[in-house]
Amino acid sequence: MKKRVLALCLAISLSAIGMACGSSSEPETVEVADPSEYVTQNDTNKDIAPVSDEAPMDSTESANNDNIDEGTDDSSGSKASDFDCSVFTAANYSEVCEYAKKIKDLTIAEDWNAIGDMICYPVKNRNGKVIKSKEDFVKYVSDTGFDKSYIDSLSKWSVDEIWFDSHGACVDDGNIWFEDCDSDDTEFMIRSFLGLSPH
Repeated sequence: MKKRVLALCLAISLSAIGMACGSSSEPETVEVADPSEYVTQNDTNKDIAPVSDEAPMDSTESANNDNIDEGTDDSSGSKASDFDCSVFTAANYSEVCEYAKKIKDLTIAEDWNAIGDMICYPVKNRNGKVIKSKEDFVKYVSDTGFDKSYIDSLSKWSVDEIWFDSHGACVDDGNIWFEDCDSDDTEFMIRSFLGLSPH
């Protein structure tokens, strides 16, 4: 979905630039997005977080590939190690991806104690119940749990699909967000987790 929107935005931007610059002696060719990649009515019904072009999105990578390949080119020709995460952290791209992979692995393993240590409290569920500590979180998970669809979706997610903006890094299309909570040193904390959001 993000790739479709980005392709459409790129095509529109290139067209606008071409028109703004006027005509040149040589005709320019502008790639136009395939109509099959346009946002459809069904796509607009999903909760979509803001899209950033800061992180790579390589459609040739396998969805289950969590290897952080800093040598892989994305469509812009940049190397993954070239992506600047300074919009939300002083950490480098590899560190951001390693933290995202850690969240994914611990969540799939259902290690709620470890995840509980990584959350920036307080958070609340969709019904407004406030969770103020790791102990509250572990109790919430044991009493309520998380919808299995979240875990299934996360298990299919690849670290190569991570993206970020000034609010932090997005894991699994917005199901998990983390940010750097320390301006002097890198200290990532989960701000939003599988339906739990900042309070």
